[in-house]
Amino acid sequence: MQIIPIGAAREVTGSCFHITSKKTQVLVDCGIFQGSTFARSKNFEDFGFDPKQIDAVFVTHAHLDHTGRLPLLIKRGFKGKIYLTPPTLDLTRLVLEDSVEIMEMDHKRYYTPMLFTKKDVQQTLKYMHPISDNGAICFKDLQIQFHNAGHILGSAFIQITEQKGGTATFSGDLGNVNTPILMQKDNLNNTDALFIESTYGNRIHEDPEQRWIELKSAIIKTIKQDGVLLIPAFAIERTQELLFELNNLVENRLMPFVNIYLDSPMATEATDIFKKYKKYYSKKALHLIAQGDKLFDFPGLQITKTKDQSKTINQADWPKVIIAGAGMMNGGRILHHLIRYLGNKRCTVLIIGYQASGTLGRKLYNGEKRLKVLNEFIEVKTNVTSIGGYSAHADQNMLIDWIKSAKVLPKHIFCTHGEDEAAVALATRIKQDLNINAEAPRPGQIINI
Repeated sequence: MQIIPIGAAREVTGSCFHITSKKTQVLVDCGIFQGSTFARSKNFEDFGFDPKQIDAVFVTHAHLDHTGRLPLLIKRGFKGKIYLTPPTLDLTRLVLEDSVEIMEMDHKRYYTPMLFTKKDVQQTLKYMHPISDNGAICFKDLQIQFHNAGHILGSAFIQITEQKGGTATFSGDLGNVNTPILMQKDNLNNTDALFIESTYGNRIHEDPEQRWIELKSAIIKTIKQDGVLLIPAFAIERTQELLFELNNLVENRLMPFVNIYLDSPMATEATDIFKKYKKYYSKKALHLIAQGDKLFDFPGLQITKTKDQSKTINQADWPKVIIAGAGMMNGGRILHHLIRYLGNKRCTVLIIGYQASGTLGRKLYNGEKRLKVLNEFIEVKTNVTSIGGYSAHADQNMLIDWIKSAKVLPKHIFCTHGEDEAAVALATRIKQDLNINAEAPRPGQIINI
């Protein structure tokens, strides 16, 4: 079995693995490159393989950096099947439809080329096949098994075994521990080679138990200074976890009343999808539901679906909290709120997620004081702060612990889905702590299992 990382090698985005066995060619993920102009330009390049020769795609989860080039794959000749969990199918539809809307707006505003169209997205959905509950697929000379990755709803790590050959496991994105809504990730099964994410391969998260305390503190500070708290949030998983913890703060009267606006149609629809798949919930979440708790609703929450409803937030009294996408501030309604509030010292931007290199969110996180937002230059006077405990990714210690959960350790580990420093740091620690051959592969590197 030959494996070539097409993307997310020495970088975070563009996840795609090209796998060739004696009888077939398949992909694990087909994601979009995000961040800098150079990164985004790679989306228009050749895949590095012939899409017409690919028999199937196995998708780890719905995030755009794992699914965003699926329409382009089909546009360029792919005729096989796309396999994914039922929640991932629903969320991928949502993600791709939102993505193409942003492309259309950027095309009209900046004349940027479109990677694919709405018609391409609708065509892509026809190729998608939800996997069965046991997560097993026999495909030609390959046996594929999906396991719970605990990252977002429906996320999986994927194990591929070649008939009379080796086994390779692709972690996708692995979840943080103590996530309040979803079940914890499964243990790693025995595998010859492991391709493991390293988004936070060089970091240790803050205590997840402390994050609601920091969230409460940020809200109370905003109320005291009669300000506005902006929370850029990923529509999938991050927003739902945020609503879950706000629910706890409000219903247990742990903070003063304040109006909280969810200004993200995509996050609102994603929350509806979450409500549909309770079988993926943790015991804690199911227990709360059994007691009559509405996990994602509470007094003071106002959901603004339409543009006109969104505009009414501007006239709403201060203090207030606004949750909006996109999480990396590279699009969405958060941009309009940034234009309005970045120049005000009484306002705060609370960053609760990873900010890819080159994004507006990374620039704000790094402390840049003059930013271009929707062709308008803004002097940053707001307080910018972050909470690390909200990451949906495992940190370095968690990644090491997950590797150790296998009964037999892998023979070789490849650290992917991480910036250079993070991927190399994780590979170094794996070699030191576990005495396993580990490396951070480069795009296009040929790996034989």
